[in-house]
Amino acid sequence: MNLFLSVLVTFICMPWPALIMMSPMMIAAPGFANKKSSIVVAMLFFIYPAFVFYLLHVSGYTFYGSNALWWAAIAVALGALASIVYGLPGQLINVFSGIANYDYFIKDRNVYLNGKKIKGADANTFTHFNNRGYYSKDATHVYYNESKVEHADAETFQPLLNDDTKHFWHDKKNVYYAWKGLTKADGASIVYAGNGYVFDKDHVYFEDLLVEEADRNTFTVLFGHCGRDSKNVFVRTTRATNVKDPKTFEMVFIQDEQFGKDKDQIYVLRYTPPHPLEAFPEADLETFEIVGDYYAKDKNKVYYYSYHMNQILIVELANPATFVLHFDATRNTDATDGERYYKAGVLHST
Repeated sequence: MNLFLSVLVTFICMPWPALIMMSPMMIAAPGFANKKSSIVVAMLFFIYPAFVFYLLHVSGYTFYGSNALWWAAIAVALGALASIVYGLPGQLINVFSGIANYDYFIKDRNVYLNGKKIKGADANTFTHFNNRGYYSKDATHVYYNESKVEHADAETFQPLLNDDTKHFWHDKKNVYYAWKGLTKADGASIVYAGNGYVFDKDHVYFEDLLVEEADRNTFTVLFGHCGRDSKNVFVRTTRATNVKDPKTFEMVFIQDEQFGKDKDQIYVLRYTPPHPLEAFPEADLETFEIVGDYYAKDKNKVYYYSYHMNQILIVELANPATFVLHFDATRNTDATDGERYYKAGVLHST
């Protein structure tokens, strides 16, 4: 009988570790953190094996020959640790104290965010921006979540006025991207330029990074997180050194894919430094087209430009006039020109 009960208890407790690991979904459910009953049930759920082991103990049985009461104590300790890790005791205390565990909340001249007190915040002058980026302020200080933002000017602090700029903020002196300050940026002259770029009177930034060599006066923002000035092309913050003619460079869509193009070359967008643009070797711009599955061709050559490779391949011996995608299960190839077969840009050996 003892062995049978030990096996039964084992099966009852087996889901416990997996259920604790999955519990963040339950805890994140809307309304959970503001309901006493939900929090208490979750905390009891975290220690439910302790009740099983305790019943086994008071019934006079052991757990595979060991004291079941010790196993109950271990379950309580682990369950309590899980509750602490997920912040359930603090949430329960807040609910009993009438403090909301979600969003901003003011009670007894104190300000809270998601149940945590914002130390030093003045409840009488406190305001936030509809939870936009979790910035807030009172008459004298600016806060990011619960932390004070040093050197920020509360009187002039505000978000950049554009629907696409939820991460950018500024005051009369400084500029911030999320919680980071932008180096050398002038808050009084900052403007949003588009696609993650902002300008001040002297500099160009992409998100929180200074575009070191960019000329503010001639910089033009392009889609695909690219831009150019009179001398250079940039992908995010990286200068592309292989663009032949920056003045004519533009971003284009070819069959729903983004490519760079100037009057001489066409480029695949890599994003990764030091070469964020890769030119198709000697491509003919007028006849260039996308075949699919990272194949492209013009009247002279076929190319393979997978983003997992460091260079663009010229597909060996391929005839661009007849080259098409074609999966051949026998050869395990993905393209052919009618005479030869290719897999990921490489000529099949047979």
